[in-house]
Amino acid sequence: MKFLRKIINTLLSLILGNALILFFKFNGPPNLLLFSSRLNKKILELFGATIGKNVFILSPLICAGVKANNGYQNLIIGDNCRFGGNIFLDLTERIVLESGVSLGANVTIITHNRYNNNTFLEDRLFYTCGKKEVILKKGANIKSGALLSHGIIIGENAVVSGNSFVNFDVPDNCVVSGVPAKIVIKLD
Repeated sequence: MKFLRKIINTLLSLILGNALILFFKFNGPPNLLLFSSRLNKKILELFGATIGKNVFILSPLICAGVKANNGYQNLIIGDNCRFGGNIFLDLTERIVLESGVSLGANVTIITHNRYNNNTFLEDRLFYTCGKKEVILKKGANIKSGALLSHGIIIGENAVVSGNSFVNFDVPDNCVVSGVPAKIVIKLD
């Protein structure tokens, strides 16, 4: 009886998953992915994301800038990456996660910044405006609640502590923490 129930559940899952993919093919990529890891990966790849092997993506995954930027083509995920759920990705520019990158729950990655066309702020803070890619190098580990600003590179095997705000390039093999983040430990 358990075996039959498992077969029925598997078939229903496949049918519903394929129906959702067909729905999104006609309606375009969703900004919010609320499905199983397998289905989230299928939808991301369907609309242009590059995804490696053994990637796990917990729901929800929120992607901004999807419709204006040709789907998810600005998202590149290497092998053995993990997404902890409730992750926000701004896909206005490229986000590259090399192999072995881990994102904890509630991580936010921003690739552009504006001040809602407020000329006073944009004139005085022009150096913080613009669109720039974010790169997370091999083995980088981003803990829950971290915010990564546009134009940064997180080095190999670097750790960003929970609830930190990173607005600079993080070197390889170190731990950063704080708001704004500062290097607290070098792991060499």
